[in-house]
Amino acid sequence: MRRGAKARAALCGAIAAIVLMVKPAAAGTCKPPEGFPNPALVSTMQRGVNLPNWDHPDPAARPTTEQLRAVRGHGFTHIRLLVERPPLADGEAQQEFAQALFEQIVLLLSMDYTVSVDLHAGHLAERYLDEGPDAARTFLSGIWRRLAPVIRVFDRELVAVELLNEPPANADVWEETARGLVADIRQWLPDHTIIVGPAGPQRFDALAHMEPLADSNIIYAVHYYDPFLFTHQGATWGGPDDPLQYIAGLPFPAHLDDDAVQASISALENSGRSDLAYELADQLVQPWTEAGIADAFSVMADWRQRTGQPVVVNEFGTLSFVAPRHSRLAWLAAVSRQAAAACIGWTHWDFQDGFGLMDPETGLPDPGVVEALVPSMQQDY
Repeated sequence: MRRGAKARAALCGAIAAIVLMVKPAAAGTCKPPEGFPNPALVSTMQRGVNLPNWDHPDPAARPTTEQLRAVRGHGFTHIRLLVERPPLADGEAQQEFAQALFEQIVLLLSMDYTVSVDLHAGHLAERYLDEGPDAARTFLSGIWRRLAPVIRVFDRELVAVELLNEPPANADVWEETARGLVADIRQWLPDHTIIVGPAGPQRFDALAHMEPLADSNIIYAVHYYDPFLFTHQGATWGGPDDPLQYIAGLPFPAHLDDDAVQASISALENSGRSDLAYELADQLVQPWTEAGIADAFSVMADWRQRTGQPVVVNEFGTLSFVAPRHSRLAWLAAVSRQAAAACIGWTHWDFQDGFGLMDPETGLPDPGVVEALVPSMQQDY
């Protein structure tokens, strides 16, 4: 390590010694399942936000300290810190990344956030998962072996680790991989909480069919984006065949006979996309309402009750490109209400990109989004 890096490490070590004495504030009436070994961490995960691009190659694209402080001031207490470009070998690049990760965690803890370090690298793991659990376990363990020395210096009530975001595999392959990966990580992080989601897009209905792993210190994470045609309308990253780019103006709540829905169906038919028009109409045979969201959270709460393991929704949000703003805010508010009713924590997706918490005009938290997620009259729960 170069002299400058050593100096930074010493400085960060001193800061960390102070930060590690800070314990997260207790939550209100919602309690983690009885006997869970890290209840303090679960309590802080009631309200959070995902943080991609903290290490973006372009510093201008990174979240700022001012933004992070503003979000904390609105009552958000947890950061899901995405590791999207993990080093795949030991060496100077690994040392530099470890230093950057350490400094970012110290910064977040100094603002009184807790942190879950999320390996957001399914694109790297996919080919190993295709080979099978042994290959995937070896590859992913290699990454976590490199990350663990950074994480283990922090209090287990403040920092957790998430095995892999949206594992690109079927349930059998992923769950066998996860079992082996948990065993490996326990060699390096014996007491830190591990976060695991079901295979694929981490849907709540997939969690309902998942059996807990043989480790009591695990939080189970799902993602919630239903109804998908609403939350992802106007998406531009799926390629020329992705139908989402052709959908716009869908409301929430929504019924098949709503004027805006019928206008969307007619526009699709008139543009030669009858199949997509039919799919939209078929999905709205069951109206999009808050009752449907409540049903989904009931599934999560039932699984938590059955297994005795905590559940969080560590991704949910609505793309802002073409969704009516009032509908986007209504959906966010409905999810927040149902999560509170079910005593399930959440982490909003994302920070300042297409689903962002930030107002693109001011660069600070969007007041409407904040009010939808954390109403000013809402008490801590």
